[in-house]
Order: sequence, then structure tokens, then C-alpha cells
Amino acid sequence: MEKAFAYICTAADTAPRLLKRYCRKVYELGYVPICPKLNDGQYLALDNADEKRDFHNIARQKLGRCRMLVVCGKEISNSMSAEIGLAEKRNIICTTLDGLARIKEAGEDNAI
Repeated sequence: MEKAFAYICTAADTAPRLLKRYCRKVYELGYVPICPKLNDGQYLALDNADEKRDFHNIARQKLGRCRMLVVCGKEISNSMSAEIGLAEKRNIICTTLDGLARIKEAGEDNAI
């Protein structure tokens, strides 16, 4: 069975160890985590204006292919607000990591 893609939405300065933890949790909940900040930041030089622009374009393309956006972290930054707005414009489900876990738990309860 194919799993849905879930876009990981976090602040730009989120530590890689947290990004990995968020991706792991989304994976454990049954989704394919898509995290441009973790993956694409490894080969793009984000201090270069052209590559930073490319990074944002790549992230937008990846978001457009995802079924949902998962907000991770306690605060919402300006860049996160922009990603959430884009997701809403494209009718992509927006939820939090905790919300995704509750959805999964509710589904398991109904399966019994």
C-alpha cells in the first residue's frame, strides 16, 4: 500500500536533530516525510542568494506533491506561515504533529 507524503513545516533555524525526530515520528505514523530543510539544505548553499531561491522553489514543488503539511514546533515563523498559506491555497491538509498522532490513534480505535 502506498503511503501519503507529509511535508514537514518547521522554522528555518530548527536543529537537524529535531528535524530527524519529526521525520521519524511522521514515518512511524504511517506517512512519507518530506523535509526540504533536512534534505535539500545538505547540497544547496543557502548563503548564496540564487541557491536560496532555488531551495524555496524546490520546497514549493515538494509541498505541491504532498497530501498534507505537518506543522512541527511550538512557534510559527513567517516562513512557516507562508508555507501554510500556500498549502491552504492548494487545498492541502494542514495539521500539527500532535494532531496527526491523534488522527492515527482515532483510526486505530475505530478499527477495533
